[in-house]
Amino acid sequence: MTRNRHWVLLRRPEGLPQLADFEIREDDVSEPAEGEVLLRVLYAAMDPAIRGFMNAGGYAAPLPLGAPVKGMVLGRVLRTKARGFATGDLVWGFGSWSEYVSVPAAQLHRAPIEAGLDLSASLHVLGTIGLTAHYGLFGIAAVKPGERVLVSGAAGAVGSLAGQMARIAGASRIIGIAGGPEKCARAVAEYGCDSCIDYKAEADLSAAIGAALPEGIDVCFENVGGAALDGALAHLRKDARIALCGMISGYNAEAQSLKNAWGLVVNTARLHGFRVTDILADRVRMSAMLAEIAGWIAAGKLRWHVDVRYGFEAIPETFLCLFSGAHTGRLLVRLAGD
Repeated sequence: MTRNRHWVLLRRPEGLPQLADFEIREDDVSEPAEGEVLLRVLYAAMDPAIRGFMNAGGYAAPLPLGAPVKGMVLGRVLRTKARGFATGDLVWGFGSWSEYVSVPAAQLHRAPIEAGLDLSASLHVLGTIGLTAHYGLFGIAAVKPGERVLVSGAAGAVGSLAGQMARIAGASRIIGIAGGPEKCARAVAEYGCDSCIDYKAEADLSAAIGAALPEGIDVCFENVGGAALDGALAHLRKDARIALCGMISGYNAEAQSLKNAWGLVVNTARLHGFRVTDILADRVRMSAMLAEIAGWIAAGKLRWHVDVRYGFEAIPETFLCLFSGAHTGRLLVRLAGD
């Protein structure tokens, strides 16, 4: 009987998660139930949404203490009791921080294997990250040619794609917000931004946003919240749209409040929160979006970066990099070879 290891939630984090909040536990690999497939996990994705699973008030019911931490994974099917999947298939979907995991087939998607792309692309540009950027920019914000766009977290996994997709859409000016000169330089050189504001170097972020976009903001792709969102609200144009993807600046603190919400009223603007899970449930629409993204890749219009760390033991400390900024692009942990 093969043994299985999991990283479980030992205690609920108070503020910033600590390594002591997690523990390795071991059991036997279980057979999949009817409608499930058993995966050997190859990659585990480190996403800010995972923080929300650990406490009440997040994306779903809080993760039970002692349970494996949930997250997006890419794996190979070992055994299946579900139609539509065969042994050896490569798939991605919601799993857990485990070496093996049984997952309902309804939660899984085949990993697209595009010529010349590393398998990890299925957990980034051709997976939930690419879908999030596409859905937020086109489905929620409905960006149009000639518009002025602000992207916070512009060198992060989602923000880096959102900036480039805004460029593809014909935005007239794209301003990023990122932390540190290296990330800001990448946002301009690789990720579609005309310029990028280093929030770590600005005493008044709102003033910096106003200087970079003196005619105001038509579309804001918001990943950070806090001062970035407040600054955007102070510089909206008429009928502006804000696609609220995340608010990572407040995930380890008390709930955030909006300081410049009146700007929504004055400018008849719209603030719309969204989740990529809404798209995952619509496989026809998801497939169409991924096909469009694949076309942009083939045309050389998209760049992305995957920050891969190695080994099952490295999962918690890699996850904590999300909150320190000690990473570039999407964070993945590779648990096993293909």
